[in-house]
Amino acid sequence: MTTQTILSQDASALDQQFRMTHTFHLSLGASQPAAGQLESTLKNSNARVEKWLILRRGGYYEHSITVGGIGEASARALRKALASLNREIKVHVEHMLHFDSPSPELRFHA
Repeated sequence: MTTQTILSQDASALDQQFRMTHTFHLSLGASQPAAGQLESTLKNSNARVEKWLILRRGGYYEHSITVGGIGEASARALRKALASLNREIKVHVEHMLHFDSPSPELRFHA
């Protein structure tokens, strides 16, 4: 078995062991787009909303939206789409990798 074959098998096993989510942090003024516009943009991206937290701080709303089902490139495109709703929206995205319980077949070869 070649090293490339072993690495390919390990990468395949890793793909089955983790999932990626993205958390979008948005800061919106009270007169900026409502949650409905944000939701519509999320639906158009085919992202699966896992958690959505909204906090009010003075005249601003802070949204923390965790989504799954999309990759990094799609998350960057979604960030751009959310920011384009209004020039004053501030958007920051975190890419997170979640590891599930390891499989007994998962082995790393040196």
